[in-house]
Amino acid sequence: MLNPGSIYGQYGQGPLPPLPTRTTTTGTAPETNVVPSLSVAERYDSNVFFVQGGNLEDYVSTVSPQVRVFHKRQLIEGMVGGGATAEAYVKNPGLNYIAGNGMVNLNLDRAMGELVRGLGLRVFDTYIYTPQPLAFASPVGGNEAPESFVQGIQARRANSHTNTGRVEASFAPSPVLSFITTYTDLRRTYGSSASTSTGVAQGNLIDTTFQTVRSGPEVKISPVDTGTLYYQYQRGSYSTSDFSAHGALAGWTRSITPTLTAGVTGGATVFSTSNNLQYLGSAFLAWKGEDSNVTVSYSRRITPSFYVVSTALLTQVVSGTVTHQVTKSLALSLNSNYAHSQSVPDSSLITFESYSVMPSVSYEINRVMVATLSYTHSQYQRTSSSQEFLFDRNIVLLRLVAEWE
Repeated sequence: MLNPGSIYGQYGQGPLPPLPTRTTTTGTAPETNVVPSLSVAERYDSNVFFVQGGNLEDYVSTVSPQVRVFHKRQLIEGMVGGGATAEAYVKNPGLNYIAGNGMVNLNLDRAMGELVRGLGLRVFDTYIYTPQPLAFASPVGGNEAPESFVQGIQARRANSHTNTGRVEASFAPSPVLSFITTYTDLRRTYGSSASTSTGVAQGNLIDTTFQTVRSGPEVKISPVDTGTLYYQYQRGSYSTSDFSAHGALAGWTRSITPTLTAGVTGGATVFSTSNNLQYLGSAFLAWKGEDSNVTVSYSRRITPSFYVVSTALLTQVVSGTVTHQVTKSLALSLNSNYAHSQSVPDSSLITFESYSVMPSVSYEINRVMVATLSYTHSQYQRTSSSQEFLFDRNIVLLRLVAEWE
């Protein structure tokens, strides 16, 4: 079955693929696979300017060719990919654009293991250019967009360049114990922005750099239980200011049954300049049946504000996804998100609140092509300087995706 998660995401911005799951298989002969794909979509968008008012709807055509190259040798495994997305607007041709993306994903575990037994290394980098930033990651295009920039904040239309780099080093002295250190660097810069048809002022977009270092042990407590304990340091940088925080996170994941998995993390972080203490945490419950999947998750974390005010945010996100495979070719799904972000340590600076609901139906036409019909309703609210800014958005999307493996 075609994997929609490998295709460039909806509305002009694609997902960021996660680092591959660790593997202990030994490579043999070199192998290279080229996987091209093409996504063609038509959508009705009730609010292409992301503002409140009338006469904001449009009909949009999207074409997105992509290609990924997978290469596997005895000691190295990697993927290089990229592509473009072009959108054409019927009523607002000034919004037409061509966006681009590229990514590199390297698994160097076996090469590092040849130097020191148990040593591992993963390297990942992705670049995305788009004039249309996403508020929530689309489940149709994958849910691996960088959390720190996909937090339910619908910023105004503007040319944006986003680069995400990640390096993960690990050392496993035994089958039950490993030490993992991860460094993530997220950078987003903004260029020219689109003027709204109503002339509504939408606030400034802010160039942002957000770095995270996480390090600590991971312990296989039992065949079904895994525990983690991480030290975490985060730093957000703007042109005129910055913030930093450090703390600790403890986590536990359990395979309750062969079909049910649950996990929880908890901890705290302290801001370096103000000594303000914030509690962090997350939880998830995932059930995978023969024909249905259900996932519910919650997270409470520190993220950077890249819109209106340059400050740290305490962001809480609740997400849920239900998928049911009606037949071998037909699948139904429902995805929902709720997000609340508030400036910290000063909670009066700005608040963002939003939700999104998307039912969809997908049909596998043949072994390379999938058709998806979806409806998305979302609402966004921003409060700053005692002023409230509220708008909603409705989208009906028909998309055909072909992937040749």
